[in-house]
Amino acid sequence: MLKLQQVLGVMRKMRSEIELSEPQFGELTDLFGISSLVIDNEGAISSINDTAADMLGFKVQELLGTLLMRLVVDGDRALSHLLHQGSKSSSFEPFDLVLHGRSGRKSAVFVVPVPIDQVDGVACSIMLMLTEKAKRQASSHTLQHSELELQHFANRLIVAHEVELKRVSSELHDGIGQVLAMIKFMVEDASRRLKQGKVQEGAHILDETVQRLRDAMDDVRRLSSELRPSTLDDLGLLPTVEGHCRKYEDAYDNIKLERHLNVAEAEIPAHLKSEIFRIIQEAMNNAAKHACASTVAVSMLSDHGNLILGVQDNGVGFDTKQFTGGHVSQQGIGLRSMRERAESTGGFFAIKSSPGSGTTVEVRWKLHSVVMRGTANGMQSN
Repeated sequence: MLKLQQVLGVMRKMRSEIELSEPQFGELTDLFGISSLVIDNEGAISSINDTAADMLGFKVQELLGTLLMRLVVDGDRALSHLLHQGSKSSSFEPFDLVLHGRSGRKSAVFVVPVPIDQVDGVACSIMLMLTEKAKRQASSHTLQHSELELQHFANRLIVAHEVELKRVSSELHDGIGQVLAMIKFMVEDASRRLKQGKVQEGAHILDETVQRLRDAMDDVRRLSSELRPSTLDDLGLLPTVEGHCRKYEDAYDNIKLERHLNVAEAEIPAHLKSEIFRIIQEAMNNAAKHACASTVAVSMLSDHGNLILGVQDNGVGFDTKQFTGGHVSQQGIGLRSMRERAESTGGFFAIKSSPGSGTTVEVRWKLHSVVMRGTANGMQSN
């Protein structure tokens, strides 16, 4: 029904601006994959497009001049009412018909009548746009399913966002908040000692306070970098990934880290860079915290119009089926977050793992597709 409304809107606009012949109307609806035919006041078919003729199993020329009523199995009263109303009105109500084709196959259709030739406000010819009910129901079911999937997707994004906010809140409270509370206490203690004339003790406490402030500033920089590294904007994705890999090696000296970044910075669309970095960050974090891996390999390459990202480890692995249901652990939220980041940017996400065989995360983007998507959102690649 949505497609019919779109076509009707286009046709009304075109009809108000240019003159279209009946065959041209048919060609227009053919472009949208919609069956259409035109009948005169007697109900004879004066024009029919290829889509409608194919539905009935005829060639276009075989149906020209045929009374539509001869093809009606059920709904003849509604058609008769339309023909009677056509000589007196310029607006019509949709109705149902059952038509039979050459082979005897019956097609139940939903009919939307549109007046196309009018004299003094009365229709001389009427276009009938036909939608097979089976296809209409299937389209409706698909649309409902898509809306449900979109709602689930939005809900998962909200959950992932809330988890990230809780993590940041915890970092601020347990990390920076505690350090600032300690600094406040130390400054108050130093002030009290200075007022008591204990200058050396007060100066020593202030020296320690300066170090605590440096620690707090480091925590702020670290948290800021985790939210969005400034190097993404200043230097680009590849230097940011390289910098993250160096920090990773310092933090996990028991893990051998391999990187194969065989792609040029200019080949990576700008609106993908943040999402790619987050996926790499999450996958590497999972390998260190959950997989007990001794080797992690990060790869990125451009191949035949595809941008391919991979993160592979030799850890303990897991059963991927446990994350397809309602079970949500911290690791499960991370995996879903990666999938949603990939799919929301037009990528194809895949994860391969089984107990004892390690884990491979792979995301593929069609570069032309994501560039077009980014451009449509007002963004351009570097």
